[in-house]
Amino acid sequence: MHYGVEEMFFVLSGTPTLRTGDGEEELSPGDVVYCPEGTEGLHVFSNPTDEPVRILGVSTKRVPTSSRIRSRGYAWVATRHPERPVPEGGDPGIIARSRTAERQA
Repeated sequence: MHYGVEEMFFVLSGTPTLRTGDGEEELSPGDVVYCPEGTEGLHVFSNPTDEPVRILGVSTKRVPTSSRIRSRGYAWVATRHPERPVPEGGDPGIIARSRTAERQA
């Protein structure tokens, strides 16, 4: 799940499985999935088939943002866009990963 970012996904080919807080659903080409920010937008895609899957993802990609991967026990924080270079003398910001309570036990 993400905080500060919402996403849309377009299934271009294949039959991926989408897991959300409401359960699992098999998707087909042409399906569109909207994931709002926060726990309401929790999502995981998988491909349980041998057929390749193509999904186009579109994001607001706002910064700062944070993400939490509950199943892996990680949280990410970025106060700047990680793919944009920092200008000389500019603020490098923070891009960090930490463990969350889900996996610390």
